[in-house]
Amino acid sequence: MSKGKMQPKDVSPARYDGRENRRLLLDAALRVFSDQGFEGASTRAIAAAAGIEQGHLAYYFPSKMALWQQVIETFARQGETYLMAHLTPDALADPVATAHGVLPGFLRTFASNPRLTRLMLQEFSVLSARHEWVVANFGQPVWRLLEPLFNGLHAQRRLAGAPPVMAYFTLIGAALITFGNPELIARLSGVEVNETEWADKAIEHMLVPIFAPA
Repeated sequence: MSKGKMQPKDVSPARYDGRENRRLLLDAALRVFSDQGFEGASTRAIAAAAGIEQGHLAYYFPSKMALWQQVIETFARQGETYLMAHLTPDALADPVATAHGVLPGFLRTFASNPRLTRLMLQEFSVLSARHEWVVANFGQPVWRLLEPLFNGLHAQRRLAGAPPVMAYFTLIGAALITFGNPELIARLSGVEVNETEWADKAIEHMLVPIFAPA
């Protein structure tokens, strides 16, 4: 070797961070699915949004449906987990106080992730295999957790006299539409939406019928 010629240093390859790639794909998939819907979203667009080669996506998720399901599983458990922690038998003994303490926080899980809320609204609205999956894995379990609370509110002559099912699904429908479409609301109304302030005022308004006497 000629004198003075520098030898190349050993360069370790960049660490392959599979966990980070998976997170990037899930974040990107949530954005693309919520903006374009399941049918309009392509794995190519999702991979591009994540900054990952399309061929690598299949390593993590064997199909677009598998990716979609994992997006829902990853981001949609927050509300259910919150309810399971707060709706204890002791709490349900006083449904009015519990509703005041629990329902605002539950509704904020919708407001905290507008893209997920919009995606859930899309899937609840159109009959499909995905609709059935979301209903079975999220819609029904959440209702079953809240059913005793709404029955208790009805027994206390609240809900403005509405049946528990009607009161619950009216509340959920308002949350899905309102918190899943903040940009649309701003465009239609011409009013700039401060998401935090908007969420607090919207939740306060949504809960008025829940505590109204029969």
